[in-house]
Amino acid sequence: MTVLNTIARPLLAVPFVASGWDALVKPEGHRERARQLYALIEGTTLETRLGLTAPSNEVLDFFARLAGGTFVGAGLALALSKTPRVAALVLAAGQVPVVLANNPVWLAHGEERQKYLLGLAQSAGLIGGALIVASNVKGRGQ
Repeated sequence: MTVLNTIARPLLAVPFVASGWDALVKPEGHRERARQLYALIEGTTLETRLGLTAPSNEVLDFFARLAGGTFVGAGLALALSKTPRVAALVLAAGQVPVVLANNPVWLAHGEERQKYLLGLAQSAGLIGGALIVASNVKGRGQ
């Protein structure tokens, strides 16, 4: 592994581990954003076909903790270079719904919309970094 990878992987993992830890410790802080994701499918044929109902606080907390644990585990694996490609793919895929929940551009206007667009751009950078790590096929541990 190069010196650059030794430094870059832990740095890339930090925001994933930090947000995952927050979801594990304080899942109630993630409920409203999760409800906004549900609002995307509310009233659609997808909701009707799957027979979905608005999730309870307990269900939202469970999924927040599940996502948080996944982010912490995959982030630590990336930081320690243990299966970094798999860890990076998990982080990139898991970040997509988090980005949508944290940046509901479709609900905002004006300055608030600009704030969410900036958040989308920053999160796209994290996803891109994780995908670069996931695509590194030069050898074991790299």
